[in-house]
Amino acid sequence: MSTTDKPVSKWNVRDFQLYLKAEHERLYGVPYAPFRGWQAEAGMIGRWVGTKRKPGEYGTEITKRFIDLCFAQYRPTADWPGISFGFMQTYMGRNLQRAVAEIKAEAATQQRREQQAEIGDDFY
Repeated sequence: MSTTDKPVSKWNVRDFQLYLKAEHERLYGVPYAPFRGWQAEAGMIGRWVGTKRKPGEYGTEITKRFIDLCFAQYRPTADWPGISFGFMQTYMGRNLQRAVAEIKAEAATQQRREQQAEIGDDFY
Protein backbone atom coordinates (compact mmCIF):
# COMPACT_ATOMS: atom_id res chain seq x y z
CA MET A 1 0.00 0.00 0.00
CA SER A 2 1.49 3.34 -1.00
CA THR A 3 1.21 6.55 0.97
CA THR A 4 -1.28 7.94 -1.55
CA ASP A 5 -3.69 5.06 -0.85
CA LYS A 6 -3.92 6.04 2.81
CA PRO A 7 -5.77 9.06 4.16
CA VAL A 8 -3.31 11.65 5.52
CA SER A 9 -4.91 11.29 8.95
CA LYS A 10 -3.50 7.73 9.07
CA TRP A 11 0.04 8.61 7.95
CA ASN A 12 2.99 7.85 10.19
CA VAL A 13 6.60 9.08 10.17
CA ARG A 14 7.58 6.53 7.51
CA ASP A 15 4.73 7.66 5.24
CA PHE A 16 5.91 11.26 5.55
CA GLN A 17 9.47 10.26 4.68
CA LEU A 18 8.25 8.35 1.61
CA TYR A 19 6.15 11.37 0.60
CA LEU A 20 9.06 13.79 1.05
CA LYS A 21 11.31 11.51 -1.03
CA ALA A 22 8.78 11.01 -3.85
CA GLU A 23 7.67 14.65 -4.07
CA HIS A 24 11.23 15.92 -3.90
CA GLU A 25 12.34 13.70 -6.77
CA ARG A 26 9.19 14.58 -8.77
CA LEU A 27 9.57 18.34 -8.28
CA TYR A 28 13.33 18.81 -8.35
CA GLY A 29 14.61 15.73 -10.19
CA VAL A 30 17.32 15.01 -7.63
CA PRO A 31 17.48 12.42 -4.83
CA TYR A 32 16.13 13.46 -1.45
CA ALA A 33 18.73 14.03 1.26
CA PRO A 34 17.29 13.95 4.77
CA PHE A 35 18.45 16.55 7.29
CA ARG A 36 21.20 14.97 9.44
CA GLY A 37 20.19 11.49 8.22
CA TRP A 38 16.97 9.48 8.09
CA GLN A 39 16.87 8.71 11.80
CA ALA A 40 17.35 12.32 12.92
CA GLU A 41 14.73 13.47 10.44
CA ALA A 42 12.32 10.75 11.62
CA GLY A 43 12.64 12.20 15.11
CA MET A 44 11.80 15.70 13.85
CA ILE A 45 8.78 14.48 11.92
CA GLY A 46 7.69 12.33 14.86
CA ARG A 47 7.62 15.38 17.12
CA TRP A 48 5.30 17.09 14.63
CA VAL A 49 2.94 14.23 13.73
CA GLY A 50 3.23 11.99 16.78
CA THR A 51 4.24 8.39 17.30
CA LYS A 52 2.59 5.32 18.77
CA ARG A 53 3.80 6.40 22.21
CA LYS A 54 3.42 10.16 22.06
CA PRO A 55 1.01 12.59 20.36
CA GLY A 56 2.51 15.10 17.96
CA GLU A 57 2.63 18.84 18.31
CA TYR A 58 0.77 19.59 15.05
CA GLY A 59 -0.70 16.36 13.67
CA THR A 60 -0.65 14.91 10.19
CA GLU A 61 -2.91 17.34 8.32
CA ILE A 62 -1.00 20.47 9.37
CA THR A 63 2.37 18.78 8.79
CA LYS A 64 1.45 17.72 5.25
CA ARG A 65 0.06 21.18 4.44
CA PHE A 66 3.28 22.72 5.80
CA ILE A 67 5.42 20.43 3.61
CA ASP A 68 3.31 21.19 0.54
CA LEU A 69 3.56 24.95 1.13
CA CYS A 70 7.34 24.67 1.46
CA PHE A 71 7.64 22.62 -1.73
CA ALA A 72 5.47 25.16 -3.58
CA GLN A 73 7.65 28.09 -2.47
CA TYR A 74 11.13 26.61 -2.77
CA ARG A 75 13.17 27.55 -5.82
CA PRO A 76 16.20 25.29 -6.36
CA THR A 77 19.63 26.81 -6.94
CA ALA A 78 22.92 25.33 -8.14
CA ASP A 79 24.18 25.18 -4.55
CA TRP A 80 20.88 23.99 -3.07
CA PRO A 81 19.06 21.87 -5.68
CA GLY A 82 16.63 20.51 -3.09
CA ILE A 83 15.32 20.83 0.45
CA SER A 84 14.65 18.58 3.41
CA PHE A 85 12.17 18.58 6.26
CA GLY A 86 14.86 19.98 8.54
CA PHE A 87 15.50 22.82 6.10
CA MET A 88 11.76 23.51 5.89
CA GLN A 89 11.45 23.59 9.66
CA THR A 90 14.51 25.81 10.13
CA TYR A 91 14.21 28.28 7.25
CA MET A 92 10.56 28.14 6.17
CA GLY A 93 8.84 28.06 9.56
CA ARG A 94 6.49 30.88 8.57
CA ASN A 95 4.61 28.31 6.52
CA LEU A 96 3.55 26.58 9.73
CA GLN A 97 1.36 29.54 10.69
CA ARG A 98 -0.07 29.63 7.18
CA ALA A 99 -0.81 25.89 7.26
CA VAL A 100 -2.59 26.19 10.63
CA ALA A 101 -4.60 29.22 9.47
CA GLU A 102 -5.66 27.52 6.21
CA ILE A 103 -6.76 24.33 7.94
CA LYS A 104 -8.70 26.26 10.62
CA ALA A 105 -10.45 28.31 7.92
CA GLU A 106 -11.36 25.15 5.99
CA ALA A 107 -12.70 23.51 9.16
CA ALA A 108 -14.83 26.59 9.94
CA THR A 109 -16.22 26.61 6.39
CA GLN A 110 -17.02 22.89 6.64
CA GLN A 111 -18.74 23.42 9.98
CA ARG A 112 -20.90 26.22 8.52
CA ARG A 113 -21.89 23.96 5.61
CA GLU A 114 -22.86 21.18 8.00
CA GLN A 115 -24.92 23.58 10.15
CA GLN A 116 -26.68 24.90 7.07
CA ALA A 117 -27.38 21.34 5.92
CA GLU A 118 -28.87 20.51 9.35
CA ILE A 119 -31.16 23.53 9.18
CA GLY A 120 -32.15 22.39 5.73
CA ASP A 121 -34.26 23.98 3.04
CA ASP A 122 -37.38 23.88 5.27
CA PHE A 123 -36.10 26.89 7.16
CA TYR A 124 -36.02 29.06 4.08
